[in-house]
Amino acid sequence: MSTPRWLHAFALAVSAAAPLLAASSPAHAWDPVVHRSDAGVDLYLWSARVLGASIAAVPFIQFEPTPDLFINLKFPLALSLNGPGDVEDPLDGQSRAGLGNPTFTLYYSDIKRKLTWYAGGRAGLPLGVVDDYDWRFATGYASAAMAFYDLHLWAADALPIGGLGGIEYRFGRSFVLRAGGDLTFFVPLQDRGRRGFLDDSDDLDVVFQAKIEPEFQSRAGFGGGVALQTVWVPSSIYDDRGQVSLLPYFVYDSQKSFFMRAGALLALDAPLGPAFDRDRVASLYLQFGGHID
Repeated sequence: MSTPRWLHAFALAVSAAAPLLAASSPAHAWDPVVHRSDAGVDLYLWSARVLGASIAAVPFIQFEPTPDLFINLKFPLALSLNGPGDVEDPLDGQSRAGLGNPTFTLYYSDIKRKLTWYAGGRAGLPLGVVDDYDWRFATGYASAAMAFYDLHLWAADALPIGGLGGIEYRFGRSFVLRAGGDLTFFVPLQDRGRRGFLDDSDDLDVVFQAKIEPEFQSRAGFGGGVALQTVWVPSSIYDDRGQVSLLPYFVYDSQKSFFMRAGALLALDAPLGPAFDRDRVASLYLQFGGHID
């Protein structure tokens, strides 16, 4: 019995495609975080008895337009539900929302065996000049929900510009250490009080922040780590010029497409800590994303 032509053609097509179907997709879990193309969102949820719930949502996309040159874009959004407070306050129980400063980062990254390093600069679109109470309330407490880290995302009445750099070193296949920092200048755009850690003058503000992050990840893509981070502001409105926080987290990476993190951001010292005191900052942290290259 002769084989039908369509079946013969189908068999040829399958045999031709088999090598492509059998080929595994490139694994991304072991690529340095600063040296891959990703898209996703970071979420911070903080609930305080008096202030209510605050959510900082930071969608991001990172891609490599040319080899070793990367662009990172962030589009922060703040949501807030006011707490009970004073029963005579007509704003009680109202939801509020505001946009943070969309931020453009351009940096160069290179891999030398186990060491990856990066350096670059960034600038934010100063949407914090919007003169709206609900907007400023939401973005101000979103900044607190992130323990004042990445203040440039939420700064009001200023243009944030600065530089950043750091390293990522892999000790074998399963353990990596990341360390980095940045210096940001907040150029005043108008004489109006800036929220959060910054003073209420019209002077130039400078913010330094740093982070160190050891992480373990198994061959199956499961693992965890902890980030110790600090922010230092010489012109802080608080007596304590610095804010230190700790972020232990669980991580999973499918090694091909999907990745996630889940943890808790804990403010360790004043003004936002200790974390578990009443109305101090202990935020739930979630990250979801996918590899796009």
